[in-house]
Amino acid sequence: MHSLDQLLQSQPLLWRGNKHPTAQRTAPTGSAALDAFLPGGGWPLGSLTELLSPGTGSGELSLLTPALARETACGERVALVAPPLPPYPPALAAAGVLLSRLWIISPEPPASHAKTKGNNSGKEALWAAEQLLRSGTFKAVLVWLPQATPTQLRRLQLAAETGGSCWALAYRPEHTADQSSPAALRLQWDKRHLRVLKCRGSNPGQLQLQQPAPPAHTPAHHWPRAANEQLPL
Repeated sequence: MHSLDQLLQSQPLLWRGNKHPTAQRTAPTGSAALDAFLPGGGWPLGSLTELLSPGTGSGELSLLTPALARETACGERVALVAPPLPPYPPALAAAGVLLSRLWIISPEPPASHAKTKGNNSGKEALWAAEQLLRSGTFKAVLVWLPQATPTQLRRLQLAAETGGSCWALAYRPEHTADQSSPAALRLQWDKRHLRVLKCRGSNPGQLQLQQPAPPAHTPAHHWPRAANEQLPL
């Protein structure tokens, strides 16, 4: 038993249930209420966050926009990998995101693999996100992964740990809530509520959110209002 304890203690990534988790470095979310709600007080750095959302065009980027605005204003680079709809630059700029610090990466599979385009797109998005996380030159990497295995998510978690100072977030469909995931933080969002599915430490449960208003000067038809509206992010 003594040798087993030594082996467990030698693994820094292994958390034992009888020990309080070490303090998690975080990045401010841009919302005082959200900072107070999330374990650690913000978006975790050096680990993967998984956000389950209703679907494309539900306004899933709005929860992250204040943090993206803050990071780009500080001169940091942020990246959106494989967004399902083209982001609307004027809305992002009106929300405070510095577009010159924003990278949008849309992986394209080779033409010869057209029959397996969906699978290849996911692999290319995963590869691109991994490289960005490992580079250590981006403060935030957001990647859309409609289909991902626990092994692939684990690769993102390890890449985020390697980068260290970056916050990584993977958008997943809400129907994956009952699937296992290595993400350090799993959240489920339905526009009005944010629920913690998994976290390190005590679970704060659920937070009621205020419906975000469109940024100033943003045309109404460019602001996502419902999960079933196929509008730009």
